[in-house]
Amino acid sequence: MTTLERLRALLARDFDIKPEALTEDASLESLEIDSLKMIEIVFCVEDEFQITAPGDQAQLKGLRTFGDLAAFVDDAVAGRKTA
Repeated sequence: MTTLERLRALLARDFDIKPEALTEDASLESLEIDSLKMIEIVFCVEDEFQITAPGDQAQLKGLRTFGDLAAFVDDAVAGRKTA
């Protein structure tokens, strides 16, 4: 299962976002993911992927699309594997 697929399942299950809306180019704004919800998502992602997301708020603010979020998670997973 890819990161996109795992994130899609997670957000559909825990945040009641329709899976078909979770396309790689879907903007977080169109998915009604604001900064508070993003923090909640990061906590869930950390549990789901067994990672610790970087604490840099600037990185989170730079995320614009669902694909950006998946890339963020991939980077955190890669960092875990190399640490």
